[in-house]
Amino acid sequence: MEKIGPVINGKELKITGGEIVDVINPATGKTIARQLCCDAKCVDEIVASSKQAFQSAQWQSMSPSDRGYCLMKLADIMEANSDELADLELQDTGKPITQLKNTEIPLTASILRFYAGAADKIEGRVKSFSKGTFQFTLYEPYGVVAGILPWNYPLVNVAMKVAPALAAGNAIVIKPSVDTPLTSVKFAKLCIEAGIPNGIVNVALGKGSSTGEILIKHPDVKKISFTGSTVIGQHIQRQAVDQMKAVNLELGGKNAIIVFADADLDKAADAAIISAFINAGQLCVSCSRLLVQDSISSDFQSILKKKLKKLSIGNPYDKDTLIGPMITKAQYDTALDYIKIAAEEGCHILAGGNRMNFSDSLAGGFWIEPTILTDVKADMRVATEEIFGPVLSMIFFKDEAEAVKISNGVIYGLSGSVWTRDSSRAMRMTIALNTGIIWVNCMMDGYPQIPVPPHKMSGTGVELGIEGLMAYCKQKSAVMAYDDKAPVGWNL
Repeated sequence: MEKIGPVINGKELKITGGEIVDVINPATGKTIARQLCCDAKCVDEIVASSKQAFQSAQWQSMSPSDRGYCLMKLADIMEANSDELADLELQDTGKPITQLKNTEIPLTASILRFYAGAADKIEGRVKSFSKGTFQFTLYEPYGVVAGILPWNYPLVNVAMKVAPALAAGNAIVIKPSVDTPLTSVKFAKLCIEAGIPNGIVNVALGKGSSTGEILIKHPDVKKISFTGSTVIGQHIQRQAVDQMKAVNLELGGKNAIIVFADADLDKAADAAIISAFINAGQLCVSCSRLLVQDSISSDFQSILKKKLKKLSIGNPYDKDTLIGPMITKAQYDTALDYIKIAAEEGCHILAGGNRMNFSDSLAGGFWIEPTILTDVKADMRVATEEIFGPVLSMIFFKDEAEAVKISNGVIYGLSGSVWTRDSSRAMRMTIALNTGIIWVNCMMDGYPQIPVPPHKMSGTGVELGIEGLMAYCKQKSAVMAYDDKAPVGWNL
């Protein structure tokens, strides 16, 4: 059985002092690797390596355009290794091979290239000339930052954190989820091939409660970027307060797709299906609440049922497969629990609602049918709590005001989608919805250029876009005197 270890200075450690954790393929339920987790000493060594690399003359002398060149080369190398990366990600997550090769690997490369081009675009601002002084602001890297990844999109998220961190001039310690470490380890090794100096991208392996906790509290880690659950994000923010450590959090969502009667119903149904069920619903910006104007409720349900029957679910290596398994056993159990809760709350299952049973190699996997719930009330648990699984809750509304009230009536505010042919309504809804990103007559488009700034309990800070680059910079102001005759203090 293959063993994988943390990466320090471009090399995998074979002894870490921590526990050994099995890596499971969720499509089959079988162990595919053994993970050597870090103990406290190992984490200290990794952070020390990152600090030394950040302070090194080699890294400090690299111009922003040089850093950008390394990221551009990394994107090329990653694409050259796309078959291996896709296979590693598939084994780790059970994702369909077509989704990985056609969507996620190209997106990962796009993120790297976007920030490669942005590395030399970090600009300060001249404030004013006053009393013989020149006043301006500039931006600097934090130093060593920690990127704590979720298990749902490991490869995309490692690029989302590494690319802006390096473009801004930081070193970064990546801690992937203990459930999905494979591509992060490979990615760090590819960084060396791209000319990124040893230690600038290191990987610490282990659970959030051990390895992650040490990174969060480590005094040499100056910023934390975390993607994951709201509960864990709150904990990280509390832990960071003692050191006044900068924190960027992209957390949970209970997002709504709103379909008005004048919308292109066929396209809106396509959007609802892909948003709710891509990656088996394990996506923070997924719209798991479907708000439909009541005058079209019957027609829209019929369209959804027809489209749902066309979804291919099963072997991730099959090029026609569109939906894979739940990625972790814990989340599989959680999603099934919510389907039970839906029945208890009086919801009707329009489609799905069951475990999927296979008789071949997939028999031990974490498979759930794509599920659509109707008769859902806005205050039910399935309509207000994040399920993070292939469960779409359908809620009917009368008019704009009710749609806004329902959409905004949850604690989260990450994303949303509005479907209407009325441009004035589209603008009114965009302004009224309390969420970080809104797609109008489209779905999950605009990456990596458009930022995702979470609202409410969906997090703090921002990911992606130029704004995501600036999140990895700290600001400094300077006032420089140029007139020797200018008075200083009391001029004693």
